[in-house]
Amino acid sequence: MNQIELKKVMKEIELIINQLAECQYCKQGIDYESKKLLSDLFKLKIEQACRIKKAS
Repeated sequence: MNQIELKKVMKEIELIINQLAECQYCKQGIDYESKKLLSDLFKLKIEQACRIKKAS
């Protein structure tokens, strides 16, 4: 996965995170720090998966 593909995937993930943050079911969203942490975690996991794929 190149940087352009990673950015596209991260935009999609951030949209999902934002939808979770605006949860209408429980009326409790998540704060900015939690959203940032989730985004960083997804990015890290995607990069790790790419490295593992390249190594095998």
